[in-house]
Amino acid sequence: MILNINKPVGITSYDVIRELKKKYPGQKIGHAGTLDPLAGGVLICLVGTDSTKKQSEFMECPKAYEFEVLFGFKTDTYDILGLADDFSAYSPEVVLDQTKKSLKVYVGKIKQKVPPFSAVKVNGKQLYRWYLDGQIDQVEIPVKDIEIEKIEILESHILTRDEMKKRILELVNTVKKGFRQDKVKDKWEDVLSKTQQENFLLVKIRATVSKGTYVRAIANDLGEKLGTGACTMSITRTRVGKYDIKYAV
Repeated sequence: MILNINKPVGITSYDVIRELKKKYPGQKIGHAGTLDPLAGGVLICLVGTDSTKKQSEFMECPKAYEFEVLFGFKTDTYDILGLADDFSAYSPEVVLDQTKKSLKVYVGKIKQKVPPFSAVKVNGKQLYRWYLDGQIDQVEIPVKDIEIEKIEILESHILTRDEMKKRILELVNTVKKGFRQDKVKDKWEDVLSKTQQENFLLVKIRATVSKGTYVRAIANDLGEKLGTGACTMSITRTRVGKYDIKYAV
């Protein structure tokens, strides 16, 4: 079963599985690839014993994403659902040109450090738990070998401070409680009231990547390379293996 999770609507992969269990009582249910809280798109759901046995097969498939990168801020989650820090002012036109050039270095096999705010387990405990417990410095963050087959800019926009603030707060409010919403919103309010930047660059990127790739880590890395800070505004998984979003339910 190939589902298109229309987000952001506050739905998680676990919510989908919970609903499928109600629809198919007694059946074994699984999925092949969790979506971030602010991500949507293709979710392969496995119903029945025969299907769930193929989970690892589906997990190995390459994936395609379209994601928006907001320049000017860095967050601890690498997306807008994190606690934000402001960077120095920048020229959107100059950064767009630099981004076009910088994306070329990502094509091929590269190493990617797992975001500290992720569900990857280290010493039996999920990384984000280590982070929230203030113990992230006590563990070694894993580095993965990934491959980016293709990455390109689809479009770009300039957002005013007010436009960006409105969209960020609307998106954060769509996620269920438990993700530090109040603290996150307060931090965004504070940072946006102090930043000297008036207009912000939002770039939509399309990428085809190997399993285990975090596109929000690509955004964070871009921001560090360009000295502007960057995080993802939205992420849509458009394909898993041969299963395209246009054929999803």
